[in-house]
Amino acid sequence: MQMEFSWELAESTLILLLAGSLAGIMAGMLGIGGGIILVPPLVFVFDLMEVSEALIPHLAIGTSLTTIVATSLSSAKAHLKRGSFDKELLKYSIIPTTLGAGFGGLIAGSISGMVLVLIFGFMAFVVSVRMMIPSKTHNKNHQEPNRFLIGNLTGLTGIISAMVGIGGGAMNVPLMNMMGIKIHQAVGTSASMGFMIALPGTIGFIVSGWEKPNLPEFSFGFVHWLAALCICFMTVIFAPLGAAISHKLNTKKLKQVFGIFLLVVAMLTLWRFWS
Repeated sequence: MQMEFSWELAESTLILLLAGSLAGIMAGMLGIGGGIILVPPLVFVFDLMEVSEALIPHLAIGTSLTTIVATSLSSAKAHLKRGSFDKELLKYSIIPTTLGAGFGGLIAGSISGMVLVLIFGFMAFVVSVRMMIPSKTHNKNHQEPNRFLIGNLTGLTGIISAMVGIGGGAMNVPLMNMMGIKIHQAVGTSASMGFMIALPGTIGFIVSGWEKPNLPEFSFGFVHWLAALCICFMTVIFAPLGAAISHKLNTKKLKQVFGIFLLVVAMLTLWRFWS
C-alpha cells in the first residue's frame, strides 16, 4: 500500500513539473499566465489524489491562479528587459484589473464552472480566428490607441480570468492588439497584468473555500500550496526562455502562433464541455 502511494506521488510530481515547464514557456512567449495549460493537469492530479469531484474544479482553478503570481512576475521581468512594455496602459489597467479579479475570485465558488467553460470556449474560438486572419487595416496604426478605454476593459477580462484560473493573456493580448497596441507590447504588458489578476483572484479563492469540508492536506481554501510550489519552481525558470523565443518571432508569426494556440484551447475546452 505504501509502495502504491509513493508511485502516485512521484507520478503527480512529474506531471506538475512538466506542466509547469510548458506553462512557463507559453507564459513568456504569449503573455498568458499559464492557467489554460495548468488547469487540466491539476484536475488529473487531484483526481489521482482522490479529492472529492465536487471540489476538484475550484481547487484546480485556485491553485492555477496562485502559480500565476510567480509566473507573471518572472515573465514580466524578462519582457521589461527587452522593452516590450506599455507603462501608460499598465497604469490605467491596475485598478480595474485588480478589482475585477478580486470580484471574480470571490464569486467563483458559487457559480457553475460549466457555464464559464462554455463562454470561455466560444470566446477563445472567435478571438483565435480573428488573430489568424491577416488584417487589411494595418496602416491604421497612425491612430493613437485609447489606453484609458483598454485599461478599463481589462476589468471585465479580470473577472472572467479569475473565475476560470487564467492570467488574462488569452483575452487581453487580442483585445490590446485589436485596439491598436503592437503585438509584442501587448504580450509584455499582458504578462505584467497576470500578477494583478492572480493575486486578488487567489485571495478570493482562499476566502470562498476556507470553510469547505473534505479539502485535501496542504490546502488553504481552494488553493493547494504543495502543488503550486511544484509548478512555480518550473514556471519561474522557463518564463524568461519563452520571452526570448517571443522576440525572435516577427509580428505576423507571433499573431499566428497565438491564434493557433487559442484555437487548440477553444476546441479542447468545448470538447470537454460536450463530452
